[in-house]
Amino acid sequence: MSLDIIAARSESELTRFLEFPWTIYAQSPLWTPPIKSQERELLTPGQHPFWESARRELFLAVRDGRLVGRIAAIVDEKYNTYANETCGSFGFFECEDDKEAAHALFDAARNWLAAQGMTFIRGPLNPSANYTCGLLVDGFELAPTIMMPWNPPYYPELLESWHFRKEQDLFAYLIERSSFNPPEWLHDEVARLKAEGHFTCRTSSKATLTEDIRDMLALYKDSWANNWGFSPLSDGEAEQHVKELKSVLDPEFFVLFFHNGKPAAGMVALPDMAPLLRRLNGKLGLSALWHWWRARPEIRGGYRTILFGIREEFRLMGLPLLLLDFMMEKAQHRPDFQWVEGSWVLEDNVAVNDLLEDFSGRLNKRYRIYRRNIEA
Repeated sequence: MSLDIIAARSESELTRFLEFPWTIYAQSPLWTPPIKSQERELLTPGQHPFWESARRELFLAVRDGRLVGRIAAIVDEKYNTYANETCGSFGFFECEDDKEAAHALFDAARNWLAAQGMTFIRGPLNPSANYTCGLLVDGFELAPTIMMPWNPPYYPELLESWHFRKEQDLFAYLIERSSFNPPEWLHDEVARLKAEGHFTCRTSSKATLTEDIRDMLALYKDSWANNWGFSPLSDGEAEQHVKELKSVLDPEFFVLFFHNGKPAAGMVALPDMAPLLRRLNGKLGLSALWHWWRARPEIRGGYRTILFGIREEFRLMGLPLLLLDFMMEKAQHRPDFQWVEGSWVLEDNVAVNDLLEDFSGRLNKRYRIYRRNIEA
C-alpha cells in the first residue's frame, strides 16, 4: 500500500486537514471537537495574530487515496527570540494507529524545520504553549475540560517509537466540592493574611471586564516570564484573548488582588464549556442556543482555572493562599458548583502543586510535552 505525504496549501487541503479529527474520534465520546470556523482562523496566516511572527507548514498523510494523518510544523520566532532557542514545534497532530504514517509525518515536519534552521523539535503545541498543548498520557477515562486536549491512548507510543522523549509534564488537579477539606493550619494562615490587610481584592464586572482581562494578561506575562516554555503574547494575541475570554468568562470567577491600588495578582476560572462543544460538534448554528440550554447544568457544575498570576515581588506574601481561598469560597456559595480543575501546572512547579494538594486537589490527568533533536 502506498503512503504519500502532501503539503496542505490549498483551501481544499486545509479543509481536509481541519475535518480529519472527526475520522479519528468518530467513536470517542470524550473528545471535545473544536469549532471548525475558529480552528480555520487559528491556522490561517493573515487571519490570526499568532502568525504575525510565526510560520508553518501543514502536512497530510494519505494511504491509497485515504487520509490517515496530519501534522503542523511551526516556527515561532517570537518565542525563539525570547528564549534564545532554535526551537521548531509540531502541533495539530492526529493519526490512525499506523506507525509508518506517523513516522512519515514526523519526518516531514523535521525536514521542513531543519530547512528553517531549527535544531530541535518540541510538541505538541497547537500552536504554542499559550493555546491548547500537550499530549494526554494519563487520565484517558476522564473527559477533558475546556481548552484541554484528549487523544487516543496509542498516541504516546507513536511519538516514542520515533524517539521523541519527555521534556516536561503538565498536571491537572481536580478539586471537588464533596471532598473539599483543607487542613486547619490553612484556615489559620488565611485568616492571619486577611487580618494583615496588605491587599484589597474584587471580582470583575461587565463594566470593567475588558480592562481587567488586560491587567490579568499583564500579570500572567510578569509571573510566568521565567517559567519553562513561556512565550509572551503579542499585542494582537492579547487582544484576541480578550475578545475570546469575554465571550465565555463569568466575572464572578475572575478575581484581582491589589497592593496600593495596583494589580498584584489574579485568577480566572472559566465555566467548563466542553459539554456544550461536544454537543455542537464543530458547528455554530441556529441550534447552538438550544444546545447551550441542554448543557447548562454541566457547564454550571464545573470550572477550569485557566489563568493564575502573581507579580514576583508579592509571591512570598501569601497571595497564592488568598487567591485559592477566595475562589473556593466564591464557588461554594454557588449551589450548582461541583468541581474545579486547576490546569495546567508545570510538573516542576512544586510550590503550586503542593498548594493545590493542600486545597484538596487530586492529580487526575497528566499531559506531556515531547522533544527530539532534529539531527538525531
